[in-house]
Amino acid sequence: MENKLCCTNMSFNLYKDLKFLILQYFQEANLKEAARTFGRESGLYFDLKYFEELVLEGKWDEAEKYLSGFIRIYDDNYSIKMYFEIRKQKYFEALDNKDRHKARDILLKDLKVFAHRNEAVVKDLSYFLTVDNIREVKPTYKDACSARRDLMIEIKEILNEHPLLREKLKFPVIESQRLPHLLDESIKWQQQQNSDKELDLLTDHGSNSGLSTFALTNSASQLLRNFIRAPSSGCNLSSLGKAMEWRASTSGRSRMNSDEIVKLAYNNAGNSILALASNGIHLVWLWPLTTLNFDGKATARVSAKFWQPKDAPQFMVNDLPILRRGNPVSTFDISKMDGYIISTSGGMVTLFNMVTFKTLRTFWSPPPMATCVVFYPKDNNIFGVGVDDSTILIYHVRDEKVLQKLEGHSKRVTALAFSNSSDVLISADSNGLIILWNTNRWDKFKDKQLQIHGNQVPESETQIQFHPDQIHFLVAHISHLAIYETTELRCVNQWIPESPLLMITQAAFSCDGHTVYSILVDGTVAIFYAPNLQIRCRIYPSTYLSPISRLGIFPISVAAHPQKPSQFVVGLSDGSAYVFEPREPGATWIKAIETPN
Repeated sequence: MENKLCCTNMSFNLYKDLKFLILQYFQEANLKEAARTFGRESGLYFDLKYFEELVLEGKWDEAEKYLSGFIRIYDDNYSIKMYFEIRKQKYFEALDNKDRHKARDILLKDLKVFAHRNEAVVKDLSYFLTVDNIREVKPTYKDACSARRDLMIEIKEILNEHPLLREKLKFPVIESQRLPHLLDESIKWQQQQNSDKELDLLTDHGSNSGLSTFALTNSASQLLRNFIRAPSSGCNLSSLGKAMEWRASTSGRSRMNSDEIVKLAYNNAGNSILALASNGIHLVWLWPLTTLNFDGKATARVSAKFWQPKDAPQFMVNDLPILRRGNPVSTFDISKMDGYIISTSGGMVTLFNMVTFKTLRTFWSPPPMATCVVFYPKDNNIFGVGVDDSTILIYHVRDEKVLQKLEGHSKRVTALAFSNSSDVLISADSNGLIILWNTNRWDKFKDKQLQIHGNQVPESETQIQFHPDQIHFLVAHISHLAIYETTELRCVNQWIPESPLLMITQAAFSCDGHTVYSILVDGTVAIFYAPNLQIRCRIYPSTYLSPISRLGIFPISVAAHPQKPSQFVVGLSDGSAYVFEPREPGATWIKAIETPN
């Protein structure tokens, strides 16, 4: 066991060294953009000089984008402080430029997210909107350049104390041209071992002696070639749909009997998938960090591993109703930091720890039954629960009490969605009624009845999901697909199936909002172009299932990757799942479809 652990640690350290060699290569080759992108996406090295340039030049959006590759706002107090100070300076500069509209926008969208931690500070900042000159109430503010320099001094102090960043500010001492030297040595070694063969850098011609430095350097050349080559110009429709099946048995464990995958989702980090089967069992697949998958994100090129903590007493399993009456609903939601999930399968609602798989709390003994759950984005201790009796409960799990009870629906609540940028909640019920709620006062703004050309929609489950712009949201109903504007609940566009076989069962926005991935009643996956809701591609089970295995097997659930717009996953009726993405790196589904054969 100790030897195995030693080899694992050695492999990890070698992979880390390899990444530094690649990063050094980019820097020495003056590939600045590639170096910054690789350093950020791998989370390996925080380029303080580059970040300082962005701050001193007032490029706030670029600075936040770079920072987000390493930390998120609510990681800890250090992260919160950094994001707050950057956005506060952005706010002051807008005021100093007399751009009140921009300043108000920054206050409401960028700074208000900190109000739940210190409401007084945000209120004090709002006062600046009422004065003509910010120096009247803030005499220490001289000019933008001076303020940016002072801000950078403060940021450097935070960076040097930040537990997630301080070690990433240092670049190891590496001799010049180290990676090309290792590649040369690799070629010489291969020539000695294989004098009668034509050699190439991308193949390990040595023995099967395990992970070697030469094998790593060979892999490094492959990573370099994929990373710096020109983007793919698209691919034919026939080359789409590269699929990879993964089940629990791939981990070498005995597979628990899982029923159909009724719901699944990527974690927010994009490196694992959580699935919920109809028998209440949760399955987790994790992508390992390898030379072929240096960022550790979900991909169809590398097999995922079925994952369960070694000390976990069991799988995460939901309480099931004793009597399966009234079409029990299985659903879950993952917290923002991927630490917790709230889940139900028609019985008790359970809060699980995603790291240890341990059950933290159970509550809500039906009837009535909980039908949908969602975390409140400002506080992981609070979540919304839609109920079979048409009510919505805002529940505080730590205090074990109901904070609010919202009434307005007349049928089972089937979907809840909180906005990440504004104080609103959208709910939907099985009768096609959508309600917009104000989360400051927990009262109803307005409601809207779904309709198709003036006709009321049939009673069925209604699903909703916010567009990444938070201004629009997706409505998926068995009778149609639609995109609505949030504040007025106005239908912007809709798609109505021409045949009952094309009716919608589930749908999801891609992370950029340009695509909608959906499951149709006929068992196909339909890919919509979101701006006009036109079907651009349909993937039939025959393209990824063998003739024998596809008998009686069909897709049920779908989810989109949180960072890769062209990747999605579907859950099937046999308890398996498939990841889809275009074959060519950088290609998108829409571009690929528009490329002629």
